[in-house]
Amino acid sequence: MTTSSASPPARLLALDWLRGVAVLVMVECHVFNAVLAPRYREAAWFIFLNWLNGFVAPAFLLVSGGVIGINLQKRWQDVLTFGKGWSRLWRRIGQIYIVAYLLHLPTPFVWQFFGPNGSHLVALWTKMDILQCVAGSLSLILLLVPLVRNTRTHQFVCVALGVFAVAGVDHVARWAEVSALPRPLLSYLWPTGVGLFPLVPWAAFPLLGVGLGPTIFSATKTSQQCARAVMAGVVFLVVARFVPSNGWYDGVFVFSRLGWVLCALAACCWLGEPVRGTRWLLEFGQLSLWSYTVHLIIVYGSGLSFGVDALRTYKIPPFTEGFPLWAALICLAIVLSITARVVRWRAKSLQRQAALRMMPTP
Repeated sequence: MTTSSASPPARLLALDWLRGVAVLVMVECHVFNAVLAPRYREAAWFIFLNWLNGFVAPAFLLVSGGVIGINLQKRWQDVLTFGKGWSRLWRRIGQIYIVAYLLHLPTPFVWQFFGPNGSHLVALWTKMDILQCVAGSLSLILLLVPLVRNTRTHQFVCVALGVFAVAGVDHVARWAEVSALPRPLLSYLWPTGVGLFPLVPWAAFPLLGVGLGPTIFSATKTSQQCARAVMAGVVFLVVARFVPSNGWYDGVFVFSRLGWVLCALAACCWLGEPVRGTRWLLEFGQLSLWSYTVHLIIVYGSGLSFGVDALRTYKIPPFTEGFPLWAALICLAIVLSITARVVRWRAKSLQRQAALRMMPTP
């Protein structure tokens, strides 16, 4: 997303770096979960990776909220009057929705949805995953614009809703038990069997990001941006120590992760243009939707293809119980390499398109 309707400004590389590192950890998580043999999953290093993997979704969601918050602040009037900025943002959100549901399409044969396994296929197709959560959160943030009509008020309302998404978990859980909403809609608010990222409480990350993004990056100096991110992170970590816990989705869960992600963002503030050999990681962050889509198809397949996980799922010799660590690492390197090549091709394609747009008309 760009931040000006006149000319594209420099990207906030700190957000791209954070998202790029999150993509790297996410690929590791998906590959190891798909192919690693069970006997390795009790090792100390795997327990650490599981802890690290828990910050991937919060990082993506926080960055998505921060980016749209910064965009809205810089093009508020255009969005408020339903100009090009409004259309561009909705087009981007629409792309996320389309990719989210295409990735989960369990079969390309539509008639199977009306067969004996139809309800199960619909549940798999409408599973609430990270992309649905991103798109749903951004839709809510954008829909609030014409209602509040003031950028400061909009940030305040988003932050308030973010706090409510955490504080209202128990109330939403009780309501969901008796709700008559269709499961595909209910899954947006609360887990309904296969959903992992309902808006309650996961929308708290992008909603709070709407306020945090402009606050942190309104400072021009890197040291100031870093200091603000650290201070915000410490505040959330302190809050997480004192809020009540219900042992699941609660203030401790959200605020502790938010605090550590903000500290990671502070470190990313010092990363500038990539040095030789690291551009692929930055491009993972700049084209995160491509990175997510490509690696997920390789690892888990699609409605038309098998993924790497089929090797363990179907107990293909010689690793019928899963891969040893060395084989899983080779698998990880292959997935990263293919994903990086596709993302690099897309980045070059976008660069050529931008260059053509900048050429004078003959």
